[in-house]
Amino acid sequence: MPLPQITPNDTLHPSAGKAAQRFLEANNRLKDQSYWPVRMFTACNLFLWHLEAFAKDEEPVQLFADEFNRAAGLLDSIAASGICRNQFPSNDVNQLTEDRFEDTVSGLFSDIWVGMTDEDYFDQSYEFTRERLTKNGIDPEKLFGDKVVVDAGCGGGKFSAAIARFGASKVIGLDIGDKGLEFAREQSKKVPYGDRLDYRHGSLLDIPLPEASVDMVWSNGVIHHTLGYEKCVEEFARVIRPGGDLFLYVNGRFGLFELLLDTLRLAMASVPRSLFQHYLVLMGINSGRIYWIMDCLYAPYEWKSKKEVVEMLRHNGFEDIVQLTRGVAIDQIEQVSTNLPYAEAKYGEAQLKFLARRSAS
Repeated sequence: MPLPQITPNDTLHPSAGKAAQRFLEANNRLKDQSYWPVRMFTACNLFLWHLEAFAKDEEPVQLFADEFNRAAGLLDSIAASGICRNQFPSNDVNQLTEDRFEDTVSGLFSDIWVGMTDEDYFDQSYEFTRERLTKNGIDPEKLFGDKVVVDAGCGGGKFSAAIARFGASKVIGLDIGDKGLEFAREQSKKVPYGDRLDYRHGSLLDIPLPEASVDMVWSNGVIHHTLGYEKCVEEFARVIRPGGDLFLYVNGRFGLFELLLDTLRLAMASVPRSLFQHYLVLMGINSGRIYWIMDCLYAPYEWKSKKEVVEMLRHNGFEDIVQLTRGVAIDQIEQVSTNLPYAEAKYGEAQLKFLARRSAS
């Protein structure tokens, strides 16, 4: 399967796209590895800048263009200083390749999960899941109660734990990352519902479960990181019993936020992820935010529109498809659905979250 290509969408907001391209060109001129610190500094601050800028009730396109032009100017001035003598030439050792894709992605998320505090892991995940579901009129105890649920792409297991806490009879946490799975198993020993958590190694492209063997699949922000987006959905349909449920969260077309992420991921492609993660830790950023930043700047993404995702679900035998358009305050979909100023320009379709039922036929 071909690697997902990063192609920043600069057609929606040309001035922002032009500034993003100027930044990438300036970034790419800093090829020597001794420039990594300033490249990390710039990418980190651009990402954190968007949190402040996008919180304003101001037209965001010019803000975006101005900030990326400033960053490009900084990098250009450093390149022009002549201080670097190219003593540490760049290499392609950190480039993502197809044969290393799964190991690279699983390694990224495994490294992130194990740094998470118990408060973020158990309580925040549980409370956020409850709020996100109840705001959409869904009782989580009824949704999960007494069901066998697969957490497809469970990572370190924080949502598996929340689902078990809501009353699932069994949660099968499935992932390709051994380090994250081992962390999840250790975490399960800390809670009284840990005996209902079963963590297994396996790919979503070939789920190691029989047909029609589970009541529900929960897939929370995972399949857009794989090499087989639709193949994952096919596998979900195969293992869910007729009449069973699918919860699917993927990213839609994401407006300026999509341009931000694609630009920064291209900028950081040659900087080792472990180095950047240590940098964030040293900056004192909390574990939950580090997870988010690393996900945004290093994980591969395949963006699909709402129309494409709904058609894919229907094609694979899902019906009664309901989009969940509410979330916690920090969720971009919450800002779009409540019509906050300029939210659509900032976040486009935002997160796409669906509940769907497996056809009984």
